[in-house]
Amino acid sequence: MKYQFLPKEKLPRIPELPDPFLRQDGSRVCSVKEWEEQRTYLKEMLAHYLYGHMPEESGETKGEVIFSRPVYHGKAVAENVRITAGRKGEITFDAELIRPVGEGRVPVFTWNQFTGRHGCPEEEELVVNRGYAIMEFDKAQLAPDNGNAVRGQAALAFPECDWGAVAMWAWGQSRLVDYLLTTEWADPDRLIATGHSRGGKTALCAAIYDDRFALCAPNGSGCGGAGCFRFLGGRLGEGTGVCETAGSINDEWGYWWSDHFGEFGERRWTYTRSTFPTPEEKRKLDAEMERATVGKTKDEDRLPFDMHFARALIAPRAVISMDALGDTWANTYGTQVVWRAAQEVFRFLGVPQNNAMHFRDGKHEFQGKDWLVLADYCDEIFRNGCPNENIICYRADTQTDMMRRMGWEDDGLHRPWSAPE
Repeated sequence: MKYQFLPKEKLPRIPELPDPFLRQDGSRVCSVKEWEEQRTYLKEMLAHYLYGHMPEESGETKGEVIFSRPVYHGKAVAENVRITAGRKGEITFDAELIRPVGEGRVPVFTWNQFTGRHGCPEEEELVVNRGYAIMEFDKAQLAPDNGNAVRGQAALAFPECDWGAVAMWAWGQSRLVDYLLTTEWADPDRLIATGHSRGGKTALCAAIYDDRFALCAPNGSGCGGAGCFRFLGGRLGEGTGVCETAGSINDEWGYWWSDHFGEFGERRWTYTRSTFPTPEEKRKLDAEMERATVGKTKDEDRLPFDMHFARALIAPRAVISMDALGDTWANTYGTQVVWRAAQEVFRFLGVPQNNAMHFRDGKHEFQGKDWLVLADYCDEIFRNGCPNENIICYRADTQTDMMRRMGWEDDGLHRPWSAPE
């Protein structure tokens, strides 16, 4: 189905969070069956205004183990896998994985990584003691993390696509799934998308457009991830601290997004994905840049969505966002706002426990503590494990003391709508 999306100047201002149940014709979704059609519409809306479009056909994916060795006294095996993808097999990139031995089919964390970083700080605990596999790849192999992203191998292989780097990296994360489904050890029903910071934004995008991910876990994802565009603040509430905004993320990393998204926010420059400067040109611009616009909003209320749409599109599958209370730039207040608004969709679909979040003290990192919390939530979802009471979600039989203290069971936080009854 083709949808008509308005240009920015014709979009109405929506000061509160937009209603995900509102259909294009102005009526509201009334049933779970109608939500499926609405979900298709909202996915297309996010592709148009935020991510850009991924390829409709990705070609065949192949994986070849090019190196393998036993680790942890033979209790696990580490492998290097070369992935070949694209319509003509023109895209190649390498991934690293570690998996337990003799565990049958196991759940797998797929992890988009930063260049030069390798390995989980709690690897032995997760793999050997808790029976998870971890498969990671350097996402910059698909698209450089700079203005040359539109000239990387993913962009060149699919010139018809208007996607930004986040969608290109997410597409690469889905190619790991293609490979995992050919193995005899990966559980196809327990695949997880995770990543940190821009990688958290990528994991969220990957899970929205690939239903084979059973659980999504963005860490420290902030603006364009689990955070909110309209409402900003740190751990002390709305308006406290300086948070990343649509304008600042477009000025610094506009190549992550669609050209349409580059039209929004308090901008210092006017370039977007397709006109983003090269790294050399960007350095010159940065030397001239005034910081007066950082942390300020402008026309985000013209966006016909906010990031509760993205979170809700994971439903009825599970999502947990993990953040640090000291990471004000990632908009800890806005993350709570988005979580609570998305809960209406999870409640409507009968899976209130599948929308979770966790906060810890500290700064913008993917720490071992975060990985252990993630494993606890995966155990709860996949293995009926004991709930970690520091994970905030609406479980059927209990609510955490933290939720009661914060009043998160109440309705209406920047949201004049509720789920249909």
